[in-house]
Amino acid sequence: MSHSEKHQAREGPTMQEVFGFRIPTRGYYLHRGHTWIRIEAEDRVKVGVDDFSQKILGPADAVKLPEIGREYYQDHIFLALLRQGHKAPFLAPVDGQVAAINEAAAREPRLIHDDPYGEGWLLEVRPTNLKHNLEHLLTGEAAVTYISEEAHRLLHLMEAKVGVTLPTGGTVVDDVYGHYPQLGWRPLVQDLFLPTLSRTWRKRVGDLDAETLRREVFRILARAVEEPVFAQALRNLRAEVLEGYHLPEEAKTALLAGDVAWLNEHIGELTQKQLRFIRSCLMPNRIGRAGRRAVS
Repeated sequence: MSHSEKHQAREGPTMQEVFGFRIPTRGYYLHRGHTWIRIEAEDRVKVGVDDFSQKILGPADAVKLPEIGREYYQDHIFLALLRQGHKAPFLAPVDGQVAAINEAAAREPRLIHDDPYGEGWLLEVRPTNLKHNLEHLLTGEAAVTYISEEAHRLLHLMEAKVGVTLPTGGTVVDDVYGHYPQLGWRPLVQDLFLPTLSRTWRKRVGDLDAETLRREVFRILARAVEEPVFAQALRNLRAEVLEGYHLPEEAKTALLAGDVAWLNEHIGELTQKQLRFIRSCLMPNRIGRAGRRAVS
């Protein structure tokens, strides 16, 4: 880490706002999937999700975090926020091994929404390829420009789907999905939080072999019924358990994300019984009475 990076990490962020979205311009590096890192030491970074994601998705009911010791790679799914039976996976901003989790945020996910760059941090990670990873992250004015582009994309979507326009100088309402559920959870998550995967889906989805896809998906679901450990691995975003199956990345992502709508669209129309079965296999166990229990 350079002297300037150490200085930034000690000083903390300077915030700018674009349409009400807070963006740290110093000390933080932003991933295009709306996660961030902050360099804490030579061998440690903190990781969280950005304010843009929180104002779009609203407060989570629970958060699914990887266990300590797990290794992840940049652009791979590594954690998820859960709300009202929906799952929003996020992509890892760096390669590394999970060193610690924020137990406070796991117990009280509202922290993530209210203070995403501070008390709502999620993981501490030992990076393994930081210099290379930083080349693909955004900081300073580049981060501001990116969030501005994302905000305009969101505003176009809101105008087209729900007829909502923002007055000059206005700010986007907090909890966009909660106010406008007709935007759809799935399109918001796919287009805004899984950008690299979404581009792949659009390119390849027309070439899928529906019969092979259907057969492999039901092989996986049948195994999930027979092997509770395998089912739990799917719920816990353990992508490696799908390596032996003949599936494109977009199908694996749909399985890990519990994206029932994608599966229904691409493996053929499913019965209500089958849809309930898929959801029970892929989604986390029901959140506890308080609605704030961490799912591990």
